[in-house]
Amino acid sequence: MKIEIENRFTADGKEFFQWSLWDGPADSSDHARGYATDLITAFSKLMEWRERIANDYNDLYTDDKTLN
Repeated sequence: MKIEIENRFTADGKEFFQWSLWDGPADSSDHARGYATDLITAFSKLMEWRERIANDYNDLYTDDKTLN
């Protein structure tokens, strides 16, 4: 997993954050990115996407027969 968070500024000087997440079982093959108005929101989105990616792979590799 790799995470990047950069602060940026709008044309009128307001600060925002650009975030990127590389995650997944195959050398961080999944990439998600977005924008946030503050660091709390940026970290929340990173955690949300990390869980979403993990759930996608879990669903992909889970055999329904083993859940009985």
